[in-house]
Amino acid sequence: MNITTANAGGRSQTGMDQGGYMLPSRLGLRGTESLSDGWSLGFWLEAPVLPNTGEPQGLEWSRRSTISLLSQQLGEIRLGRDYTAAFWNVSAFSPFGTVGVGGSSNIILGWPQGLGEASTLSRASNMISYFLPKNLGGVYGQFNYAYDNGSKGAGYAGGRLGYENGPLNVAGAYGRTSMGGYGYETATLGASYDFKALKLYTNYLWHKLGADKQEVALVGVMVPVGKGQLKLSAASSWQSGRKDGDDAQQYAIGYVHPLSKRTTLYSAYGYIRNQGQASFVTSDISPEGQAGRKSSGLQFGISHSF
Repeated sequence: MNITTANAGGRSQTGMDQGGYMLPSRLGLRGTESLSDGWSLGFWLEAPVLPNTGEPQGLEWSRRSTISLLSQQLGEIRLGRDYTAAFWNVSAFSPFGTVGVGGSSNIILGWPQGLGEASTLSRASNMISYFLPKNLGGVYGQFNYAYDNGSKGAGYAGGRLGYENGPLNVAGAYGRTSMGGYGYETATLGASYDFKALKLYTNYLWHKLGADKQEVALVGVMVPVGKGQLKLSAASSWQSGRKDGDDAQQYAIGYVHPLSKRTTLYSAYGYIRNQGQASFVTSDISPEGQAGRKSSGLQFGISHSF
């Protein structure tokens, strides 16, 4: 939970918001059962919630609903609704993740669905996924295929491959959603490196539907300060096609301070400068953005997991 003051198009609004510290609010159930010969079965049900009202956010269990067959040697087969490959680079290689006034998704067009009628930029339903085992010397990856079940923009095929060893983590991902005569495509590349004195992040995303394309690039750092962490990021968005010139830049700074292993205080400030007809905003509670105007947000909050 946090208190956010947001500005857009010359108007301001203050209220409670449920995102801000890396992940939005959610409530879930998960478990595993050991089988034999290194195999296990797992399930995961996770629903978005709005703690300021106590209401569910959208459909129940819409964040994740999966069942998995896992092997220590062979990897994991996962069935159900889950993140697509492209989501992980946008989230993992940003100091603020994808939420809050500094979130890397704030200037991604159509987030979290995608362009046009696509619904697969961050998640997909009816999906079969395979995850590589964790014994490949730092190499990791996943491959996804989702059935459309007759819904336009819901079918998906994609994958992600990465390498993590010591302070270095780098990964690339690609996905395609069938949209009739043409496809909605996404590609991402991200990396982080921990220098101890600071951790450096960078990621790049492009997604396109026909002649319409957007590119987003981000760089960020996270610096240990006492028990807490100082976060900074800068990102730019470029569009071509029907929205050519509708560009934007986002700058963010924040600080998180742990009170315990489960409880964290956080604060952040984000600023977006829109160009052309772009109208990106920094927060869920922002007033509707206006073309060519700035948007900013300041939030103070607390996060607790249990």
